[in-house]
Amino acid sequence: MGQQAEIKVVEPRIPRSVRCPHCGVGQPFKKEREYWRTVKAPHLRRPVLWRVRMVYAKCRNPACAHESFALPIAGVARYLRATAPLVQEAVTGLVADNTTLGRMAARIARSFNTTGSKSALDRWKRRVARQVDFPALLSRLEFSGALCLDEFMPRRGGRYEQLAGDATRIRILYLEPVPAFYGRGVTEGFCRQLDRWGITPYCVVFDLLTTFPRVVAKVWPAAHQQFDHFHVMQWLWHYLRNALIQFRKSLQGPQWALHRAELWEMKWGLLKQMDRWSPKDRLLIPEMMELYAGTVVEQVLLFKEVLWDLFDGSASRREAAAKRDALAQETWWRESWHLSKCVEFLVGPKFDRMVTYLDHPEVPRCGHSETLINVWRQMEAVRRGFKSAQGRLDHLKLFQLTAYLGEQVPT
Repeated sequence: MGQQAEIKVVEPRIPRSVRCPHCGVGQPFKKEREYWRTVKAPHLRRPVLWRVRMVYAKCRNPACAHESFALPIAGVARYLRATAPLVQEAVTGLVADNTTLGRMAARIARSFNTTGSKSALDRWKRRVARQVDFPALLSRLEFSGALCLDEFMPRRGGRYEQLAGDATRIRILYLEPVPAFYGRGVTEGFCRQLDRWGITPYCVVFDLLTTFPRVVAKVWPAAHQQFDHFHVMQWLWHYLRNALIQFRKSLQGPQWALHRAELWEMKWGLLKQMDRWSPKDRLLIPEMMELYAGTVVEQVLLFKEVLWDLFDGSASRREAAAKRDALAQETWWRESWHLSKCVEFLVGPKFDRMVTYLDHPEVPRCGHSETLINVWRQMEAVRRGFKSAQGRLDHLKLFQLTAYLGEQVPT
């Protein structure tokens, strides 16, 4: 049985006037907040725990960068002060290891034999993040010139956030929450903020949202515009898949039970390019076509091959447009509502921005914004979402510093 620790209660002396240690201005005491914390004190014979009442005084100097400061406690200050290696280890673990505040508090208690509450770790993280600003970080990230823009819904944010990333290096550059009262100039303000920080792209990749082309043309008129190929194919594949599902539902009766199961299992194989078929696909799909000849299944198989040839087999935008026009003149797809919607999408005004990469090889056709959002989702999942927008930005700055630049967090 271990020896029971002795507990001592320590409280600071409340003075009438105080002097801020940051700005040096003397002022009457006004309490900002207080809380209790436990401190391990070294002892030769028995463990000693001090229950310390931490009292914070408000700094009344408007020019001071710190709103409050802790009152000193005689004999306890050296145990309360977190050393630079401890803060660095704790903050690095929170960001690089993507762990929780509770697990990191338990880790430093085992490794450093000291106490560290979750609130203390959060304060350390916030204090370290204040030493780094985004303009300085972005200038060191060596932006490739290919910018991707997207929007996503944070787990705990309650409203959408705008994301800017490096489409070539696949890095998150900046996040900004959309204001509660969403206006027409929000996206433009986000882009102009990036422009002020030195982000001047030669191309911008974005999803099918109609706001992005107008804003990008206004902020960066010389930049090429490209609709993200992932979102384009996602839109087309949505209608092709639904065409197969609708046809599958039309197969009624027990005699079609096995065919319905087979069609459901092979729906993604039918949409893959023939050169990418697996040995199983090469064996089963030709047999299926003998059964579904003249049906929408055969039409979908032909239609997706035309799409693959249009986007992957074209050497220029003019050639892709010629293949698109030739497809629009065909009649075999007109009986299917889903295929008609696909052709309507291709002949629309968005097509020119779908194939910018054909005339400009330096333009990536994918912005990888969904990959960046998934990376950010993993950080959110550990914390069940960030509580505030500032907390998300602080974590992003430290993530860029450790993951992209490979540096240690400042002390």
